Amino acid sequence: MNPQIATLIQMMKAAMAPGTPRLWDVSPPEARELSARFFAPLNLGGPDMAEVREVSVPGRRGPIRARLYVPHDAAPPSPGLLFLHGGGFVIGSPETHDRLTRQLAAGSGARVLSLDYGLAPEHPFPEGLDDCVDAARWLGDHGGEIGIDPARLVIGGDSAGANLSAATILRSRDERRGPTFRGALLLYGAYACTETPSLAAWGERDLVLSRRVIAWFHDHYGAPADQPYFAPVNADLRGFPPSIVVCGTLDPLLSDSEMFADALKRAGVPVELHIVDDGIHAFVQMPMLDMATEALETLCSFAKRACG
Repeated sequence: MNPQIATLIQMMKAAMAPGTPRLWDVSPPEARELSARFFAPLNLGGPDMAEVREVSVPGRRGPIRARLYVPHDAAPPSPGLLFLHGGGFVIGSPETHDRLTRQLAAGSGARVLSLDYGLAPEHPFPEGLDDCVDAARWLGDHGGEIGIDPARLVIGGDSAGANLSAATILRSRDERRGPTFRGALLLYGAYACTETPSLAAWGERDLVLSRRVIAWFHDHYGAPADQPYFAPVNADLRGFPPSIVVCGTLDPLLSDSEMFADALKRAGVPVELHIVDDGIHAFVQMPMLDMATEALETLCSFAKRACG
């Protein structure tokens, strides 16, 4: 095993003292507090930005909070990235992904809008997705107001955020409203939402993500397992933008990434599949890992090419 990953796993196991609450033992609000504490040290020391500010995005149920990251070299109008954070549709926020969004902005030269979409169970499927779709439409119509060129938009996210990115693309296409995304950055997402070889191999190991945690997330989200906007591997993917799909070999969702990349290829979509040896779930957010730095460079290079 990669020595950095082996050390990280040992550190995480040592931190889980007997009696430490697990996500499935607490309420969703308590789980969000646990998540915020876990990710806080991973968000220290991100790249400096020319501007970071809160933005209110109009949505069908009211304003949606978002955070805009403007890198130093982004003269308006610049390319834009709609970023959708992970967290199983139940936890996570722009704050838990602050360093990652700063790195994506600095590395790609794009303004990044990180969306605080509605979380389940307070906002079950499809309400959080509705927020993402509404934000995409708003960027298409009003991106210029925050310095983003609507003709040079990409979308992306990690884990549940990758799922929501795919679903946002599909709904925008199917409903014939919203921007045309130039690319999709999809990090270790859930796309099949069923039993897979990697879930069987790693689902009981609890390397950040486990079978039990996945089931807890899905129970709160409440999406039908065969719904194409929840399991996009089952969707008609024609017209999907060029995509980069990233996952690690120790991730229970590895098979999801492989299956989704294959489905995109069958639909004629240009896709890059990057499988990282010994990568665990959420590894790109772990700045102590060399593989995280390498993956970020690959993602930013893809975003630059996609935006022209």
